[in-house]
Amino acid sequence: MSAALANQKHGFWHMPKTFYAVLFIEFWERFAFYGLQSVAVLFFIQKFGLKESQATDLFSSFSALLYALLIIGGYLGDKVLGLRRTYLLGIVFLMVGYGSFGVVSDVHFLYWGMGMVLVGNIFFKTNAGNFVSRCFKPTDPRFDSAFTYFYMSINLGSFFSMIIIPFVAVKTSYGFGIGLCGVGMFISLISYFILRKYFVMSDNETGKNAGNKLILMLAISVVAVVLSYGLGLLLSNPALSKKLLFSFAAVVLLVYLVVRFKLNELFEKRGMTIALILLFQSILFWIMYMQMSTSLTLFAVHNVRSEILGFTIPPEVTQSFNPFYIFLLSPILATIYVRSEHKGAPISIPAKFAFGMLVCGFAYLLLAVSCYLSDANATISMLWLFLGYGLYSLGELLISAIGLSMVSKLMPARLGGFAQASWFMASAMGMKFGGMMAGFGGVDDTKVTSNLEILHSYQTLFAYIGIGATVFALILFCFVKPLAKAMREVMEHKASIENI
Repeated sequence: MSAALANQKHGFWHMPKTFYAVLFIEFWERFAFYGLQSVAVLFFIQKFGLKESQATDLFSSFSALLYALLIIGGYLGDKVLGLRRTYLLGIVFLMVGYGSFGVVSDVHFLYWGMGMVLVGNIFFKTNAGNFVSRCFKPTDPRFDSAFTYFYMSINLGSFFSMIIIPFVAVKTSYGFGIGLCGVGMFISLISYFILRKYFVMSDNETGKNAGNKLILMLAISVVAVVLSYGLGLLLSNPALSKKLLFSFAAVVLLVYLVVRFKLNELFEKRGMTIALILLFQSILFWIMYMQMSTSLTLFAVHNVRSEILGFTIPPEVTQSFNPFYIFLLSPILATIYVRSEHKGAPISIPAKFAFGMLVCGFAYLLLAVSCYLSDANATISMLWLFLGYGLYSLGELLISAIGLSMVSKLMPARLGGFAQASWFMASAMGMKFGGMMAGFGGVDDTKVTSNLEILHSYQTLFAYIGIGATVFALILFCFVKPLAKAMREVMEHKASIENI
């Protein structure tokens, strides 16, 4: 670490101004997304009459495509429009997509709105993370902390939306509640134009040298509208969407391997190899993540008592436990990361991954054990769900927040968008697998199912997930040191090249 970096001020209030601009817009974008996530499955069931398994399958396909398609946005941001123009298109499409949910009355219109959100996310997501990574050098001790604060802003937005949107939905209608997500994106659009100068300053070379790209932006927008319609049709066919998703994952993996093969520098090849190993490991985490909006929410509906500490909490609001814990734990972890850097004993990314996986495994094992404490109605105290979310959220911070940091560090800076998209592709695979696993729990659509049978099916599901994650974490601990050593060598070489 250079003397300049070592003497640099740290903490939340000592970050580049672009970082704060991205954080504010990210807050509202996440408000919109997690507002939808908090009630989506129940919205599909109650508004459109879908069975639980159908609603779970639809939302898992939507969530998986949401991340799988980000490779396109990474390319547009890196090579075609630049970061800020691609970012702006994302905000506009997301605003229209989320806003449409407030007036939807037909399932086909629902699919189109979901397609608009998918397209908007293509433009927005990778370029938001890329803006953050461009604020820092890889050796900057604020790097991990910045991504943790970035993740904290994500979860601050989700915390408020996961409380506000469900309560509004319960008191009025699901359509009106979800329609507020469009209002959040309108605030993002206004904020972008107010803070535009910071995005111009931090744009990549493609964006700075692009000149007037208005016609190209309009052409891409027309194609994007058509694409949103096609994606809506795809969502209406679950079997086809699953096949295309897995095929797309195979193509992305092939491109990843080809890109790695064509790199000339050995340290760049090694960095991409290590990143690929950790990306595969992250898939199990995303399987667990997907349970929040599917099996855990339906578990709260069927088998969790709504009262906790004298308060009545609707099942839709239980997902807010996750951002509550992450907002609480993020500053603590960020401080630990910076102090460990200053002491010359940084906590390696492989170690964070292994410990995070272990804690997530314990969370699901806790939920499985809590089912033995159910009452005569086959329900458990919400306190168990609250504690389970706490353990899971700690693991999520150690894996997901650092995942964005990991790919930015390990892969070449010129492939920033592709690096982010690769992480999200792994997320997509985990989410789809997670949705498929969630279908094994809960109500059996082929017969009348008692509450006790539902409880036992969820208990089995949580036990399998918990045991799998725990065993995987213990295996991963065996490889922490060699992976950490290889990563350190890659980062030192990368830093020496950039300082020349």
